[in-house]
Amino acid sequence: MKNEKKLLWGYIDREGKYIIEPRFDGAQDFHDGLAVVKVEWARGYIDQTGAYVIEPKFQSADNFNDGIARVMLDGKWGFINKKGEYVIEPLFDKAEEFRDGLSMVEIGDKYGYINRAGDFVVELKSEFLGEFHYGLARIKLNDKFGYIDTAGKCVIEPKFDIANDFSDDIAAVMLDEKYGYIDKTGTYVIEPKFEVAGNFTDGVARVKADGKWSYIDKTGNPAPEPDLEHPLNLFNDGLAPAKEGDKYGYIDQSGTMVIAPAFFIAEPFCEGFARVKTGATSRWAYIDRTGSYAFKAKFKDAKDFCNGIARVLDEA
Repeated sequence: MKNEKKLLWGYIDREGKYIIEPRFDGAQDFHDGLAVVKVEWARGYIDQTGAYVIEPKFQSADNFNDGIARVMLDGKWGFINKKGEYVIEPLFDKAEEFRDGLSMVEIGDKYGYINRAGDFVVELKSEFLGEFHYGLARIKLNDKFGYIDTAGKCVIEPKFDIANDFSDDIAAVMLDEKYGYIDKTGTYVIEPKFEVAGNFTDGVARVKADGKWSYIDKTGNPAPEPDLEHPLNLFNDGLAPAKEGDKYGYIDQSGTMVIAPAFFIAEPFCEGFARVKTGATSRWAYIDRTGSYAFKAKFKDAKDFCNGIARVLDEA
């Protein structure tokens, strides 16, 4: 009886040649010189030769960032260095990646923030913590929302029934079933009078008052409806996928179709290559900016190139 082939992940170079043969049940891009790979249920880390630097043993593992990575073992989250040693012990029921030097963590039903040394900057006490936006994060205490700064200081006392993240330096908040907008001191810049209030983007927000939707500017005055007819085309390397009839090709920034529509799926270019499929059941291939196939190899699944290396799925 022949051995049954299995779909496994490997890594190719820009010539389409395997630098790491398919042998993983899951694989991520390389970051800081290492990549997360999965073998059966366990995750570990390899270098660009395919050698294990940290053997698979974690239930979950994330990319390295500035020398540390978030991992889960026995249901608890902690952080390791590139030797696989814990720099922050796995104590947490939940731990977010570090952003601006802080990670949001949860133990039981309480949330806090730790720094990269593992010390609490915001103690475990809140019922909810949000991410930082414009230097402030939402916090929930005694069923009310307020905001803290990155030092953990409560700069806007929890008093709102609902609070959104800051956007364009102001935030939508609800009190007594009406939405208004506050600045970073907690002062209303637009008084609460809306039934619904969206975040500001480019100085405009969508709101609902007296059952009617409209747009306002940051002074609360009516604003013209923004032009939301942005094309879904994603330009990269000067080209973007575009559909003509029932096929996709690629246009340049003048809107000229420079790669003829021939594809069932066409992904944006990345590092000079784009991933394409010619049919619903066809294999993935890579094309270059001329529209020619970059190499003969085609794959069951394929990801964008990242620093000259791409993850691909194939039978092994």
